[in-house]
Amino acid sequence: MKVRTKIFAANALVGIILLGLLTYYMSGKSSNIILSNTEEEVGRSVSQLSQNIDNLLQSYEQVVDSLYTSTELQDKLLRHYDSFAEAQETYLNYVQPYEEWITTSKDILRFSIYTDNPTFQYAQVRTIDEEIKQSNWYRSVQGPKAGLVKSWTASEEDALLRHGVLRLTQKVFNTPSNQEMYVTLDLEDRLLRNLISSEGRSEHFIIALPDGSVLIDTQRSNSYPARLADYNFYEDIATKPQLSTSVSNYEGQDYLLTSISLQSRGSVNGLTIVRLTPLDQITVQVNDMKRSAIMLFILAVLSLILLIYLISNRLTNRLTVLAKRMRTVGPDNMDSLSRVQVSGNDEISELYRHFNEMMDRINQLIKEVYESELNRKELKLRNQQSALYALQTQINPHYLFNTLNAICGSLLEKGDRANAVIVKLLAQSFRNVLSRAGDMISLKEEMEIVDTYLRIQAFRFDERLVYDSSIPKLLAACEIPRLSLQTVVENAIVHVLEKVEDVTVVAIYARVIDGNRCIVTVEDNGPGMSAEQLREIKEAMNNASDWTGDRRIGLRNVHQRLRLMFGDPYGLSIESEPGSGTMVSIILPLNEAAAEGRENHVKCFGGG
Repeated sequence: MKVRTKIFAANALVGIILLGLLTYYMSGKSSNIILSNTEEEVGRSVSQLSQNIDNLLQSYEQVVDSLYTSTELQDKLLRHYDSFAEAQETYLNYVQPYEEWITTSKDILRFSIYTDNPTFQYAQVRTIDEEIKQSNWYRSVQGPKAGLVKSWTASEEDALLRHGVLRLTQKVFNTPSNQEMYVTLDLEDRLLRNLISSEGRSEHFIIALPDGSVLIDTQRSNSYPARLADYNFYEDIATKPQLSTSVSNYEGQDYLLTSISLQSRGSVNGLTIVRLTPLDQITVQVNDMKRSAIMLFILAVLSLILLIYLISNRLTNRLTVLAKRMRTVGPDNMDSLSRVQVSGNDEISELYRHFNEMMDRINQLIKEVYESELNRKELKLRNQQSALYALQTQINPHYLFNTLNAICGSLLEKGDRANAVIVKLLAQSFRNVLSRAGDMISLKEEMEIVDTYLRIQAFRFDERLVYDSSIPKLLAACEIPRLSLQTVVENAIVHVLEKVEDVTVVAIYARVIDGNRCIVTVEDNGPGMSAEQLREIKEAMNNASDWTGDRRIGLRNVHQRLRLMFGDPYGLSIESEPGSGTMVSIILPLNEAAAEGRENHVKCFGGG
C-alpha cells in the first residue's frame, strides 16, 4: 500500500472516529442536561413534599404531647377506682374534655388511650391485654428508649374495612407509678394524598412508614399490607443517601426514580417517599436532537474525506523520496551512504535533518560497540591467564602428604614415637579430607575420618577423652554427606571437652528407625544445655537465610545441607538437659545398598 493511501486512510479513519465520538458525546451531553434538569426539578419537588409531610405529622405529634406533660391527667387515668361512680366522675371531668379538645382541634379519625388500669375502662380507654401487646403499634414503641417516644404505623384495625389509616402512637411515662400508658391517633391517608395531588397527577408516588410498610401507593387501590422491600427497586434506594435520584425499570417501564428518607425526628426516622416519573416524556426532545446530530455527522464526514485527500497529496511527494533513500540503507553501505539534501522549513524538512543525524549517530555507535567488544575480550583473556597462574602456584596435596610422612619417618628414627604417631594421624586426616571427591560418602568412610580426628584429640587431651563407636556393619554402606558426622563430633569436642576439666565421654552409634531411615547419634556426658539455650540453637538451625553470626554455624550448615538434599523429615535432632549431657542425631534415608545389606542380615538371622 502506498504512503499516500495510508495517510489518507489513517486521517480519514481518525477524523470519522473523532466526529463520531463528538456526535455521540454531544448527544449524550444533551440527554444528560435534560435529565439533570428534570432530576433537579423533581428533587426539589420531592424535598418540598417531604417537608410538607413532616410538618403535617409534627402538628399531630404536638397534639399528643399535651398528655405527656399533664401529670394530673396521667394520675387520674392510672389510679385504681373502688366504684364505677368514682371512675365515671373522673372520665366526665377530665378525660372527655381532653378527648373533645383533641378531636375538634385536628382532623382525627379515632383517638384512644391504652393503660394497664383495669378499673378505668371506656370507649376511648382500653386495657393493655395480650392481643394489644401483639399489635404492630405496641411493638414499635418497645425497647430501651428514653424521652418522648412516638411512632407512626399502619392501623391494623382498619386493614379489612379500609386502607391507608395512619396511626400515631405516643408512649407516656409515669415514673412514680411505673405503669404503662399509650395514646394513639388514627388519621385517614387522604391527608397525605391531598399533599401528593398538589405535586402532580401523572407521577407515581409511594409512601412507606419507618417500619417498611407501604401506606400509600397511588397506582394501587389497596396497598396494605405491602412492604417497600417487595418492590424491585428497593435495592437501588436502600443503600443510597437521604435524597437520591436514579433511572430504574419498574413493571416493564423506565422511570426516573427519586426517593427521600426523613431524618428530622426519631418518630419519622426512616419514613420514605418515592416518586416515579416516566421517562417517555423526557426522551422526546432527546430523540429529535439525536436525529439532527446524525445528519450533521454525515455531512461533516463527506467534507472531511475531501479535505484529507487534497492535503495528503501535497505531503506524500517528499515523504516518498525519503522512503526510497531509507530503503537503500544496509549493513554494507553505512559509510558510503550520501546525506539527504534538506529543503524547506516544515516538519518533513525536520524529518530529513533528523535522518541525517541518526545515520551519523549509528556510525559512531557501531564504532564504539566494536571497540568495547575488543576491550572486553582482552580483559577476559587477561583474567583467564591470571587464574591459570594462580592454579599453577597452588600447593600439590601429594607434596603435603609426602612431607608429613618424611617428618614422621625422621621422628621414628630419633625415637620420638609419640610425636611420630600424631604426625602420621595428621597426614592421614589431610589425606581423608582432600583425597575423597564428591558430596556423598559411605558411613564407613566418614567414620574413618572421625576416628582419625578423635585419635588426634585423644593425643591432645590424654585421659580426659574417652570415645566409643558402634556402627553396625549392615549400615556401613549408608551414604552420608561428606564431613557432616565429623562436624557434629568436632562440635562436641569444642563445646564440652575444651571447657570442662572432667573426663569427657563421646559415644557414636547408629540404628534404623521406621524401617527406611538411619539415625547416627553423637552423645556426650557434658553439662548439657538449658531449655532456653536449646531453643535458641534450634531456631538458628532452622533459619535458612544466609546467616553466619552464630558460633554454632557448623550444626546449622549440616542441618540445612541435609534438608536440601533429602527434604524436611531429615536433618539434625538435638536433645539436652542441664547436667545430663547432649545428644545430637543425624537422620538419613537408607540408600539401596544399606537397605539391601539390612535385608540380607535379617534373612540370615531369621534362618540361623
